[in-house]
Amino acid sequence: MRKFLFLLVIMMAVGGVLGLLMRQDSGYVLIAYNGVTLETSLWVLVAALIVTLFVLSWVKRILFITLRPSNSLAKVTGNLAQKRASKNTIRGMLELIGGNWNKAEKLLTNSADRVPYPLINYIGAAYAASEQEEHERSKSLLRNAHQATPEAEFAIGFAQSQIQMRQKHYESALASLLRLQKLKPKHKQTLKMLVSVYTQLKDWDALLALTPTLKKYGIFDNDNMFELERNAFLALLDKMKFRNKMGDNNKELVHDIETLWRKLDTLDQDQRMQQLYAQTLITFGDEAKAESFIRTSLNKKWSEELIYEYGQLTENNTRKRLSQCESWLKKHTESANLYLVCGRLSQSLQLWGKARDYYEQAFSLDSQNEAMAELSRLLHALGETQASNEMLMFSLKQASHHLKELPLPHH
Repeated sequence: MRKFLFLLVIMMAVGGVLGLLMRQDSGYVLIAYNGVTLETSLWVLVAALIVTLFVLSWVKRILFITLRPSNSLAKVTGNLAQKRASKNTIRGMLELIGGNWNKAEKLLTNSADRVPYPLINYIGAAYAASEQEEHERSKSLLRNAHQATPEAEFAIGFAQSQIQMRQKHYESALASLLRLQKLKPKHKQTLKMLVSVYTQLKDWDALLALTPTLKKYGIFDNDNMFELERNAFLALLDKMKFRNKMGDNNKELVHDIETLWRKLDTLDQDQRMQQLYAQTLITFGDEAKAESFIRTSLNKKWSEELIYEYGQLTENNTRKRLSQCESWLKKHTESANLYLVCGRLSQSLQLWGKARDYYEQAFSLDSQNEAMAELSRLLHALGETQASNEMLMFSLKQASHHLKELPLPHH
C-alpha cells in the first residue's frame, strides 16, 4: 500500500512538471521527406512515439504467441484436440464393450493419433475389426500398434493370440502363444490359452509336456488339473488301443502306457482311473504288471473296483493270489467283491467247498453280486440241482424288480 502511494505521488509530481513545461513552451518539430512535410509540437510527437512503441510491443507479443509451437495459444488448441480425442477413445471403448464394432473401430482409429498412448486405441480397433470379420484390417491395426509402441510386444502379441483364437485360427494362435511363453514363462493366462489351443488341436502329447509347468505355477486347481489329465489320458489311451488292434508290439504299448501313467500323478488318486489303467495292462497282455499295480494300490487304499479287476487275472500263481486275498479279508470283512474273488480263485484251484463258502458270503453281503450266478453254476455242477434252481429263481425275482410291468398269460 505504501509503495502504491509512493508511486502515485511520483507520477503526480512528474505529470505536474511535464504540464508546466508544456505550458511554458510547447516546442516545434518539422519533419520533411520526399516533398512531404509534417509539422507538430514536441509534446504531441513524444506522445505519438510512446503510443507507437506500446502498440509495437503488443504486436510483437501476438506474433510470438501465434508463431511459436509451444506458445499458450498452441497449448490451448492442442489441449482441446487431445481432450476431444480422449473423449472419443472412451466412447470407442464403451462402444466396443457394447458390441457396436463398426462405430467402436472408427472412434478408436480416428482418435489414435491425438492421444498420449495410441496402443489402447489400435488394439481395441483391432478387436472391433476382427468381430466384423475384417481380418486383414485387424492385422494392419495391430501392426500400427507395434509401430506406435514397439516396446509393448507382449501386450500386442497377447491381443493377437486372443483374436486368432476367436477366429479359430488355432495353428497361428499356437505360434503366437509360444512366442509369448518365451517372453513370460510364468504368465498364467498365456498358459491357460496354450491348454485351450492344444485341446482344440488334439495335440495331447504337447499338452502332457506342459502339465509339469501348469502344476509348478499353480495354473489350475486340483479338480481342473485332474479333468485335464483325465481327458488327455483317455484320448491317448484310445490311440494305444487302436495301435493294439493294428498289431503293434504289446511290449511297446505297455511301456508307453506306463510312461504315460507316471506323468499323470493326479490320476493315481482316482479309483476309476486306476481300474482303467489295470484293465489296459491286462488288455495289452502284461498281467504281471497289472497284478503288481493292483496289489500295491490296494495296500495303500482299498477299492472295490480294483479288487474286482484282481479277480480277472488268469495267469499262474493262483494260489499266491488267493493267499493275498485271504490276508486282505482280515481287514475288509465287508467287501462282497473280495469274497467273490476268493471264491473264483478257490474254484480255479478246484477247492469246491471253499469256493462255495466264499460265494455264499459274497451273496449275503450283496445280493446283486455276481456271486449268485457263480454259486448257482457251481451247485449245479456239484449235483445240487434243487439248490441251483432256487438260486436261479431268486435271481429271476431280483431281476423282475427292474422289469417293466407287462401282461402275462394265465394257465
